[in-house]
Order: sequence, then structure tokens, then C-alpha cells
Amino acid sequence: MNRRTSTKMLRPLILGALAAAVVLASGAPAFASKGHKGGGGSGGGGTTAAQGYDISYPQCGGVYPAAPAFGVVGVNGGLAYRANTCLASEYQWATGSSTTTGAKASLYANTGNPGPVSTHWPKGQTSPMACDGTWSAGCSYDYGWNAAQDSFADATAAIGATAAGTVPWWLDVETANSWNSSDLSTNAADVRGAVAYLQSRSVTVGVYSTGYQWGVITGGLNLSSAVPDWVAGASSATSAPSYCSSSFSGGAVRYVQYQSGGYDADYAC
Repeated sequence: MNRRTSTKMLRPLILGALAAAVVLASGAPAFASKGHKGGGGSGGGGTTAAQGYDISYPQCGGVYPAAPAFGVVGVNGGLAYRANTCLASEYQWATGSSTTTGAKASLYANTGNPGPVSTHWPKGQTSPMACDGTWSAGCSYDYGWNAAQDSFADATAAIGATAAGTVPWWLDVETANSWNSSDLSTNAADVRGAVAYLQSRSVTVGVYSTGYQWGVITGGLNLSSAVPDWVAGASSATSAPSYCSSSFSGGAVRYVQYQSGGYDADYAC
């Protein structure tokens, strides 16, 4: 989530050689924006309420937001199968959050469905789905499962198995990454595979996106009501609460993202 929706995860990290995998670029999310060096603060909405923040690899070497109510930290370096080398220190920052009513720290992982052009594309895999190496729903499901598994392994290496297996997880689903524009059902299968892997680890898992991007990528996939939403796109802390009823996947909205002081800030619904 480097600067997603009109803000966050939008660092167009695209696999350059993708021909069929169209990167559905939009002016939406990003991953944690790099942010200035001055710490947090409330955004243009004029509120003084405590706010959460999400950060990731763009904040490496910089100053993390000050006094977070809660923190969400990116496991990846902008793409699946690429680790955020600052995860350990950023997670430590998040654990110092002030909230007493929810998770102080959460993690998020990148998603995508690049197809057979990816060196990580499954070929001949038989579980959890049979995959013949084509850009099919079965292979896409396996790719999503495998990518989430790799992210979980990266988190375990950086912050330990107990933390990685206890904190809530989020899947970043946005057009800045690579997807199949000709068959959205494969993208939906990919997301389902990623959700299923994390659920197999008995962690709480939710999805981050906007209604528009979710529709463009997955065709409006309806997930279980047990999978919460993190909605991007609010213009300020003042407008954020109005997004708490804007579920895109069928789950309750947990967080709403907006920009504040050069960082990606988050409102807890």
C-alpha cells in the first residue's frame, strides 16, 4: 500500500515484459507513500483524533509516523516474492501503537496475477488446485496461495513465527500490480487462493482495495462476511467515517485510508 487509492499503494510496480497481463493502472491506491521526515499529524480534515498509519518499503531509511493509534506494515517490497527489508523495524514501530481496543500491529501482503510470464508461475502443481501451467483458474489459485505462503515465510523470518501467526493480515488488491484483463475469474481465483492460504494459518485475513479497483480486477468477487474490508480513497480524516459502509467484497469495513501529513493514514470504523 504505498500510496493507495488516490493515495496509497500506487507505486506502479509492473512486470515490464507483461504482454497479456495488462496492468490496469488507475489513479487509485499506492503503498505507503514515502512521506516527509516530520512524523504524523492529522490531515486536511482538521480532526485531532488519534489515527493509524500504514507503512512499507518506501519508508525505509526515513522517519516513521509519530504516535500511531495502530500500524499496518507491508511485508513485501512492492511486489509478491519481494521482501520488505525494513519489515522488522517497521513492525517494532507498529507494536508501540496506542490503541487498547484493537490490534496494535497488522501486516499486509501484495497480490497479483501475472500469468505464465512470471518465473513464479506454478507448473504441474497438484495442490491445493491442479495446475497445468496455463493461465487458468486452478493455476491462478495456486499462484495466490503460493505468493501468500512466501509472504508469510518472509514475515516469519523478519518478526518471528509467533508474531506472524498471531497478527491480522491484509491482502493488497489494486490495479498497480499485474492482473489478467481478459478473464477476471482467474484474478478472483488468485485472491481466493491467497485468502485460503492465510486462513489455513489460522490468522484473521482481510482485503484492501476500492470498489472500483475490486470490480475491475475481480469482477466484484463476493468473499465471506468473515473477511473484512480496508477501503482506500477517503480525502481526509473528516470524510473517512462515511466510507465505513462502503464494503466492496461483502465483509464489514474495518479501516478507511486517507492521506495525512505525507503518510498513508487510517481510520478504524
